[in-house]
Amino acid sequence: MIFRKSLLFTALFSAGCAALSAYINLAGAGSSPVSAQPDWMIELHIGSAFLGAILFTMFVLGSSAAFSEPAEPSTYGVGLVPSWGTVRFPVPGRNSFFSVKRSIQLLGFLACLMIQFISVQTTPEGRAPSPHREQAARPNASKGNLQL
Repeated sequence: MIFRKSLLFTALFSAGCAALSAYINLAGAGSSPVSAQPDWMIELHIGSAFLGAILFTMFVLGSSAAFSEPAEPSTYGVGLVPSWGTVRFPVPGRNSFFSVKRSIQLLGFLACLMIQFISVQTTPEGRAPSPHREQAARPNASKGNLQL
C-alpha cells in the first residue's frame, strides 16, 4: 500500500511540476506574435521539469529506507590488545544512503534544475542577425567622448 501511495505521489508531483513549467514557458508566448523561446526549448523545459521531479521525489521517498537498510558487507579487522591477546572487531561498510543509485538521482535532479534556467531567443522572421553591434560612447575626461 505504501508503494502505491509513493507512486501516486510521485506521479502527481511530477505532473504538477511539468504543468508549472509549461505555464511559465507558455504564459508569455500568447501576448506577443514572436515566441520568446523556440518550441524545442519549451519542450525541453517541460520534460526536464517532469524528469527532475521524478528523480527528486524518488530520492526523498527513498531516504528513510536508505537509512534503515543494512550497510554493505562489513569486514573484520584484527587488533592486538596488550596483556589480553587478539581481538576481532567489525569494520562497518559504507552506508547505503550514499549509494550509486541515490547519487545518480541527486545529480540528475540538479542537471534538470540547471536546464530550467537556460533560455534562448529566436531572431525575428526575415532579419539576419548582425555580425557586430554598435557600442555606446564612453566619456573620456581629456577628449570628450571615446568610442570603443
